[in-house]
Amino acid sequence: MVIFDGTSSVGKHSINQNLHSIMKQLLVALITISILTGCKTRKQESNVVIDALPLKTYFQKSTLPAAVMGYSTKEGKMEWYAYGPSVWDGKDSITENNIFRIYSMTKAIASVAALQLVEQNLIGLDDPLAELMPEMTSIPILTKNGALIKSNTPITLRHLLTHTSGFGYEFMDERLQAFDKSEWEYEDMPRLFEAEELWLYGTSLDWVGKIIEKISGESLETYLRKNVTGPLEMNSTWFNVPENLKENIVSWGKRDSIGFQEYPRIPSTSVTDYSAGGGLFGSPKDYLTFLVCMMNDGKYDGGQILKPETVELMSSNHLPNDLSINSEGDTHGLAWAIEDSEDEILRSKGSGYWGGLANSYYSLDAEKNIALVYFTNFFPYGDKETYNFYKLFEQNVYLRNENR
Repeated sequence: MVIFDGTSSVGKHSINQNLHSIMKQLLVALITISILTGCKTRKQESNVVIDALPLKTYFQKSTLPAAVMGYSTKEGKMEWYAYGPSVWDGKDSITENNIFRIYSMTKAIASVAALQLVEQNLIGLDDPLAELMPEMTSIPILTKNGALIKSNTPITLRHLLTHTSGFGYEFMDERLQAFDKSEWEYEDMPRLFEAEELWLYGTSLDWVGKIIEKISGESLETYLRKNVTGPLEMNSTWFNVPENLKENIVSWGKRDSIGFQEYPRIPSTSVTDYSAGGGLFGSPKDYLTFLVCMMNDGKYDGGQILKPETVELMSSNHLPNDLSINSEGDTHGLAWAIEDSEDEILRSKGSGYWGGLANSYYSLDAEKNIALVYFTNFFPYGDKETYNFYKLFEQNVYLRNENR
């Protein structure tokens, strides 16, 4: 089983909960920017037009190679702001239609796909998965003293969608890193606790993808194109980007002490083992389209992706025993983190948010009628310069929204 997307050994996706806690605190250091008139990458009718000049100034003073950000109202009126070229050191201008490696932003799309199966009564949120997924439920638990024990608690789809299944990421956990895999026969690393004991970010959504494939009888790529990305006309969102779209893929790489080091831009091989936890490529416009659909209770022009009651369920807290995912007390729904902090000064309580390993972010605030995305594509995650740019953009969106 491919736990990551197979494009690169550095392409492992995660949002480190402790790092997220630190980054949220950076917001208090941002200075409120006066509202100025600026240009956008493309004009569209909108009730909310933010100031572009502070964003442009920030980018010009930064060392960032490129960035795209956009937001929308519930009505689907999008505004886009883009800086730099699509190919680093190139001469073109990056746009919302360029294609990025979106990593863990894949998770929300896969969660919606799984909840479609729940709506069709093909699986229940709390059905034990031992019969359907013995290759997953038979994986033992690694105790703190290094022993391997059999699980006594059933794993359910709800546990997987909320990251309370016990599966972690090897690169985030010292026990998993030290574990001897030389004679390991399972498709994933050991679990670290019984279901519902803790919240732990890990490979749970990759297993959700396997469940979707087993129930539907289709590959995850095919299922998503038929039931989520296709109906929403997210035509730049793929595990394997079609040949005619590959030139739209942006540069990606890493920042180190020397500067930015670029990785091969175009994938050299196709993947057949699809990572529902982080394998998708997609454009900013596609992802914002997806968020607008969620902000409209699953409705889009031409149909309904999910029932309104399912979207409401998805967007509410599902963590047991007052668990939280960070020091701010934020919780988790069936697709994304839930803003639950009393100290958050922008997003409404109950807003959804998450991001991707290559420094991309999104948030969904249905109460204030705002969905926004921010995309760059480089490692390591948590780049301070990038995060501050994202928060500056978010701040300006909320300021203009309050003053309209």
